[in-house]
Amino acid sequence: MRASWLHQSVRLLPGRRRPILLTGSTTIWAIKRWSHNYSDTVILPSTEFPDRTASAKVQEQFLSVISDQVYHWQEQNLPEDSLFILHDGPPYANADVHIGHAVNRIIKDMILRYQVMQGRRVSFIPGWDCHGLPIELKVLENLEASKARQLTPVEIRKLARQHAENTITKQMISFREWGTMGEWHNPYKTMNPEYEIRQLEVFRAMVNAGVIYRRFRPVYWSCQSQTALAEAELEYAPEHRSTAVYVKFPLVTTPDELVALVKEQSNVDISDKPVHALIWTTTPWTIPANKVIAVNADMTYQVVSSENHGVLIVAESRAAHVANDLGPLQVLAGSIPGSALTSFVYAHPLHSNPVAQPILVADFVTADAGTGLVHCAPGHGMEDYLLCQKHGIQPYSPVNGLGEYDTAVPAGLEVLIGKSVLKDGQSDVLKLLTEADALAGVNTKFMHKYPYDWRSKKPVIIRTTAQWFADLGSIKDKAVRSLDNVNFLPETGQHRLKSFTKERSEWCISRQRAWGVPIPALYDSRTGDPLLTDASIGHIINEIKEVGIDAWFAEEDDITHWIAPEYREEGKTYVRGKDTMDVWFDSGTSWTLIQEKFAQIREKRSNLVDVYMEGSDQHRGWFQSSLLTYTASHQNGRAPFSTVLTHGFMLDAKGRKMSKSVGNVIAPGAVVWEKFKIDKVMMQPIGVSGLRWWVAQNDYTTDMSVSVESFKRVQDSLGKLRRTFKYIFGNFKPTPYFGYENDVPYRELGPVDQNALYGLYELEKSVKGHYDKFAFNRVVQAVNKNVAELSSSYFQLIKSRLYTDHPASLSRRTALTVLAHVFRLYASVLSPIIPLLTQEAWHHAPGCITGRGGGGQDADLFSPFVAGWYEAPEEWNNEKLRDDFLHLSQIRDAVNDGLEIARKSGHIGTSLDAGVVLVVDPGTDAYELLQSYRSILAEYFVTSEVSIVDRAGSNPAKRRTWSSEPARELIVLESKMTASIVSPFGHKCPRCWHWTAEQEGQICRECAETVKSMHHA
Repeated sequence: MRASWLHQSVRLLPGRRRPILLTGSTTIWAIKRWSHNYSDTVILPSTEFPDRTASAKVQEQFLSVISDQVYHWQEQNLPEDSLFILHDGPPYANADVHIGHAVNRIIKDMILRYQVMQGRRVSFIPGWDCHGLPIELKVLENLEASKARQLTPVEIRKLARQHAENTITKQMISFREWGTMGEWHNPYKTMNPEYEIRQLEVFRAMVNAGVIYRRFRPVYWSCQSQTALAEAELEYAPEHRSTAVYVKFPLVTTPDELVALVKEQSNVDISDKPVHALIWTTTPWTIPANKVIAVNADMTYQVVSSENHGVLIVAESRAAHVANDLGPLQVLAGSIPGSALTSFVYAHPLHSNPVAQPILVADFVTADAGTGLVHCAPGHGMEDYLLCQKHGIQPYSPVNGLGEYDTAVPAGLEVLIGKSVLKDGQSDVLKLLTEADALAGVNTKFMHKYPYDWRSKKPVIIRTTAQWFADLGSIKDKAVRSLDNVNFLPETGQHRLKSFTKERSEWCISRQRAWGVPIPALYDSRTGDPLLTDASIGHIINEIKEVGIDAWFAEEDDITHWIAPEYREEGKTYVRGKDTMDVWFDSGTSWTLIQEKFAQIREKRSNLVDVYMEGSDQHRGWFQSSLLTYTASHQNGRAPFSTVLTHGFMLDAKGRKMSKSVGNVIAPGAVVWEKFKIDKVMMQPIGVSGLRWWVAQNDYTTDMSVSVESFKRVQDSLGKLRRTFKYIFGNFKPTPYFGYENDVPYRELGPVDQNALYGLYELEKSVKGHYDKFAFNRVVQAVNKNVAELSSSYFQLIKSRLYTDHPASLSRRTALTVLAHVFRLYASVLSPIIPLLTQEAWHHAPGCITGRGGGGQDADLFSPFVAGWYEAPEEWNNEKLRDDFLHLSQIRDAVNDGLEIARKSGHIGTSLDAGVVLVVDPGTDAYELLQSYRSILAEYFVTSEVSIVDRAGSNPAKRRTWSSEPARELIVLESKMTASIVSPFGHKCPRCWHWTAEQEGQICRECAETVKSMHHA
């Protein structure tokens, strides 16, 4: 076997004074000029496979193949009982795509494509979340304010639907440009009539299960959006600044027992002095709605005197803190149990007609903050509401949907009407408290965590309204238990989803908007009582099927057709409800699509869907709403999904989350098609394959950084892969003497070839394991490592065989056999990640490699996806060979060190100008190793010859014209040996450049035989 030669770095050619680099086209030119009569006997590589991707051309040629054709083929040809379902969490149809969309879509596509490679039929129906506030606000913002106010709900819905459709069209174009496959011709949209009907049926099932109820109670309210919000729609600002105040609520009378206690403990008479319960709050705008003061029964309280604020009641454990804010306090009486305070009543300091209000005991009162007495407005706080409900006190909220005080304010506070509770209205409350001598202290910059609307990014308020709720108390334990049999990646996802689900007791599912699916409730026009029965809902659903869902929002004089026949004779008149469902309820019922489409096979599955895959924020969103609606509608104790994967968010090179407001976002289209800038560095476009490779090389389970270095790694990796394919295809160039047809059997391959196949065996097994665990970044790492090993070792070793050995020789055919295996396996392991590149390569690959074309080959193998996963045969798993080559590589490293010294000293130009003498003791394991592989050592070391000399033998330099000193010493298999670089015995062959010719200027014997047979062929 011959060693490689064309790749070698620098040498002088006849007629040239300067060395040239023998690579690429320069190599071919040099060979043709220098080899004279032998040039037509050298088989130089040639292929039309391009060095770079002509992106637009390649996309036009192959994109429909890897998406539409492959998806259709697998639907028609792969077995139904192998079905793998990845259910799409619908992106919101309201904006242009961003790099996060690319990450999400490409990861899903890689999962699907790997399953196809494994012979499984896949189902992926792309979806879009179409209803909701942001879309409605968007279309209204584009109109003049006066015109927007005049729009009817039906007109708003028409504009919103068109906006969503336009956005879906644009997003779909981008998603498809990234080489993703699925049922693009039939996506699901939450605004599709059939989807809305299924959603209403889920709501109906939950009503029948007793899960849905309506209640007048506090909810999170967005003043900007004028709608209720669920907890999942909140985000918390940790440094929100509020106005914190101390407020004095006067007791109606000074209790005799309090007068006596103060007299006893401090000898002070307070019988003629007003006593105030001192509270502290960060929401002074709720003071007008105060109904109760709460205390802790187990805490002790004091009566104190303040020079500026009179006689106050505070908790003993909070007195020192209050004194720091209000000034010195004189203790008049102490050790008063909280339970004793419940016998007192107080008056509201701002009401013109105050009534006696109670002091009640509550567990939520703690000594962590405030005064130990808590102001309660049951219309503006959940704990307040629950406490007051327990005592028959109804909630009261004089605040409208805009967050302004309305006409329900108490008598004497009419000045507040129409003013914002978070702005001028609150300021006026503080003025009124000051005028009433009820304001004891103010801190306008109190910093604390506060809930914000995650869409408007504005602070919310808590406001009591009549809303529809889903009771989660009856289903959340079952939902949490079902997660025990779900696989999560990363594993922390299970804890997050369980924790978020456990924390919720109910889900506010109603919204006060026009663009959504209506809650199908009728209300008694006289009493306001809702009609929500199975019969009524069923009738309304059937009516919607007939007239369309927009008809529910249309203005009608007669709505009799919406009333079920059994309720028309009761003598009642009804009106339709205006509430729509939370968009999380919309998207959370998307599992109904899978349940309906695969009704025949779903009962055979442990879970309805194989994989849910979205961003990590969906533990509070779509994952949870899907789990809850599915659990509420089924009794099988299962979650709707078998595996839940989450990916992180996009960060810039400085670790900042990508955001339009920050200005650090990058559009995927720019990365693919245009030059783009990262940290002031202009980058070249990386194409579709580059974008997908970039996604794959990241550990998506954490936040991902968009940096110059990450994109440079992409360009480097894809460049190496293209050169690998180009090298393989070029060596299958047909010759007049031989056309490659069949693989050489493994047993007939040489050790160098078998060792290369062992590397492929390891690659295939490791990559399959990584794919099974959705670890695409580890797939990339494994492929990059193997590409580097092949390029630096095996591809270099076989060049001489490929270029100069006889075309029909076993040595050349064994090399081509390995190259064929390399391509087939690479096409297999790379196709899930970069299908556009592998499809392009498949197109350029000779049919004898892929199995396409005539001659008994399969013309239907139009894509590597049709060929399927290329499993490395077990016979390639030759561990002894692996161990032997580990030791041989140790020797080769020492040889390479010696060759470098010889090159620097001027003895050689390339490694073929040298011979190697290995000195080792006979009978040792190292000696036996060298003898076993003696015939391939010159090829393996890329030298013209190798001599093995026992330590007692002659001088290695004897009869040599030169010898590079010193010899390299090393220990192999616990045996000492040396490696010397010496001049070869023979002369340089002008055809193959090995120093094996018998005379100067003549070709070597092997080349002579090859040339002779080629000329006589």
